[in-house]
Amino acid sequence: MVNNVLFIIVLLVAVVASALTVYFAIGLQEAKKLKDETEEREEKMTNSKKAIRSICKPTKFKEACEESMVNSNTTDPKALIMAEFKATVAEIKNVMVNSKTVQDLQKDEKTKAAFGVCQELFDWAVVDLERSFDKLGEQDMTKIGDVLLTLQVWLSGALTSQETCVDSYAEMDSHAAKKMQEIIAKSQELTKNGLNILNGLPSILKEFNIDDIDISSAFNRKLLSGDFPEWMSYGDRKLLQATPAEITPNVVVAKDGTGKFDTIAKALAEVPKKNTERFVIHIKAGVYEERIDIPKTVGHVMFIGDGPTKTVITGSVSVEKTLPKPSTFRTATVAVAGLNFIAKDIAFENSIGPVGHQAVAFRGSGDMAAFYNCHFNGYQDTLYAHEDRQFYRDCVITGTIDFIFGDARAVFQNCQLIVRKPLDNQNCVIVAEGKESLESKGGFVFQNCTFSGDKDYLPVKDKNKSYLNRPWRHLATVIIMQSQIDDIIQPEGYIPMNGNDGLATSYYVEFGNRGPGAKTDGRVKWEGIKTLDATEIKKFAPGVYLDSDDWIPETGVPIITDMIPGL
Repeated sequence: MVNNVLFIIVLLVAVVASALTVYFAIGLQEAKKLKDETEEREEKMTNSKKAIRSICKPTKFKEACEESMVNSNTTDPKALIMAEFKATVAEIKNVMVNSKTVQDLQKDEKTKAAFGVCQELFDWAVVDLERSFDKLGEQDMTKIGDVLLTLQVWLSGALTSQETCVDSYAEMDSHAAKKMQEIIAKSQELTKNGLNILNGLPSILKEFNIDDIDISSAFNRKLLSGDFPEWMSYGDRKLLQATPAEITPNVVVAKDGTGKFDTIAKALAEVPKKNTERFVIHIKAGVYEERIDIPKTVGHVMFIGDGPTKTVITGSVSVEKTLPKPSTFRTATVAVAGLNFIAKDIAFENSIGPVGHQAVAFRGSGDMAAFYNCHFNGYQDTLYAHEDRQFYRDCVITGTIDFIFGDARAVFQNCQLIVRKPLDNQNCVIVAEGKESLESKGGFVFQNCTFSGDKDYLPVKDKNKSYLNRPWRHLATVIIMQSQIDDIIQPEGYIPMNGNDGLATSYYVEFGNRGPGAKTDGRVKWEGIKTLDATEIKKFAPGVYLDSDDWIPETGVPIITDMIPGL
């Protein structure tokens, strides 16, 4: 009996020992597996952190940059950059929805109008960033040069939209503007970081052993026969070369009842949302007293008139004479934010006169916009070239003070810039460029343009003096090359706008100009006045500056993409 009990005890001990051995063996295996997985995860996280630091190396706000990617457990540079874009979108959306200060500003009657402007502009910024996200997502990183300038321009547009929001508050209440600047500080930091990353992309990708990249594809463009760059579609080229009688438009607008509609607004209602095909609206001769606003979601619209002295869209909203007082942004007779807008043979006008002060005839806020044989008539702030790429060919722009302003990446080729008679106590300035951030791609180029005065201004040109430029923002960028400058321009050429702001940091270049006003001997001696040689100036040739091969051929607007021989 005792032996049986001992046997059973020994057997149980053996079984337990065996079980424990198996258990500990399995436990050791599991522990090793867990350790390996932990080490692998930690190594992956370490590698991800290294990758994030590499991506963020060229950024100004490194902590914000690294924080925007902290949950991206990857070493893929494209995925990390997309994470930064996504974080920027989230921050911009958060500002308008969750900021109590913003909601308080909305309730203030004095700043309510500015709040509405900011809502629209922040929506635009989100659209530009989401477009950039999608464009980058579909792009092979070894061919990033094909879309690099487009990405840079769209992020610059997102940044300009945020800056314009603050401008709108500044016109109403400086204290409110300061509050808004503080509120959007983080979203601006993230947007600038995105631009820094794009600007430093060639160096960044080398750290990821992606050496076979062709950045030059974005900057070496060829010209097709007939002065059309290769990015213009055959169909759009034909549209720009044709007369209205030779075009079959989608819609005809006529004041006399011979069209489908009698107003432009009704015709625009026919354009499909998120339109991707050219939608042509023929606007017959007449004066159309309308305010037109084409939103960011409506693209590929073309206005064709019967001539810029026959088809005129006019309005009279101004900062000084309209109640309740609008911001400059809201005074435009025609405002376009949609992609790929084209206008031909038509005039845009703000008729309030010099007493209205800021009064915009046309505001352009959409990328890849082109204008051919158009007139822009007004006084102060006539043409607001707000953001993104814009091309003006054979156009006439008239005004008194800052009558071409904004921060678009714009080229004016073969255009006439005509100073009008201002109020008795006013001097005139043609250009006020508004580049605010070093990361931005904004700036104006004038090539083979004429700077002159109209018949009413010439008798008073010595009393009401005219200047080429003044810096609206401290990094104002303007190139005037191969142009005719008449004697209406004062020898100094430039005057300050806000004390010493921009005098040392702006970027002004005159190259190869002609005419009595083109002499540079008497120009102001600001540090911001630059001198370029024949090689350096080529980076501002229209084909390079606008990356024009990718979009202007589709508009049909003729363009000379290089420096003009013989000028």
